Amino acid sequence: MYKYITSDNLNEVIEANKKIKNEIDNFKSNFFINYNKTGIVGPDRLAFEVLKKNYNLIQLPIDDKYWGGAIFIRGNLKIPVINSEQPRVYQFFVAWHELFHLLYDTSIVKGQHNIQAEEMELNERKADYFAAKMLLGDVYRYYYSLDEDEFVNKIARCMDVFKAPYKAILIQLYDDAVEVFNDMGLKKLVIENFDKKPKDLITLFEKLELDTDLVKPSNIISFGGLDKKIKLLSEKELDVNYHKDNLHFLNKLKDLMKGEISNGSDSSSKVD
Repeated sequence: MYKYITSDNLNEVIEANKKIKNEIDNFKSNFFINYNKTGIVGPDRLAFEVLKKNYNLIQLPIDDKYWGGAIFIRGNLKIPVINSEQPRVYQFFVAWHELFHLLYDTSIVKGQHNIQAEEMELNERKADYFAAKMLLGDVYRYYYSLDEDEFVNKIARCMDVFKAPYKAILIQLYDDAVEVFNDMGLKKLVIENFDKKPKDLITLFEKLELDTDLVKPSNIISFGGLDKKIKLLSEKELDVNYHKDNLHFLNKLKDLMKGEISNGSDSSSKVD
């Protein structure tokens, strides 16, 4: 049974963050040294570029509001999938979440790993914390620089600037309020609003004259050229049967995903 982050267990999240902070900071430094040699500035786009270049990212619209994506692993073939029916702001977060598992999580070795952010399990907390670290700057300072009176409007503006989801912004504000600034007023506001994410973020962004594309799905369909890559490798390398097996696996994955697009998704589906 998964345990998800709510207003009731925010303190547990902060305690977990304290335990893994140094480790995640080291991973962040390692990433910028080894995986951003072209100097891409926008962290929202950087994650997608790394996934496309190194892992042939698949993007598909899946009708499941809880399913952010998955990582499929067969031998040395790792295939990240992102649900493009999710709002872009959530896709950016999932992309960083997946990169943590692909680059730094040694426990992900085979099968299918579904991405459902905001879980309390340690490895998922590490992945979420890594994603937050890669996207967020000084949210606390920016929040207090805003002239808005309404809390939810301030959060929307933070989402717009940092390209991060609602709860990621709130968790960071809560962390700073409790651990750094002893800001009991902000702590109370976060607790009161944590489980009350606005149902219509598009309308809210329109009202605030923000870029609504951020809270809309992209609905991109892309298999990342993976089939071409597998065919090319099968022509160049001796172990042709291995690559044919991987191509068969990819075709089954395509059929599964296309079926989910037509018939509604089941995030527990497996590809053998």
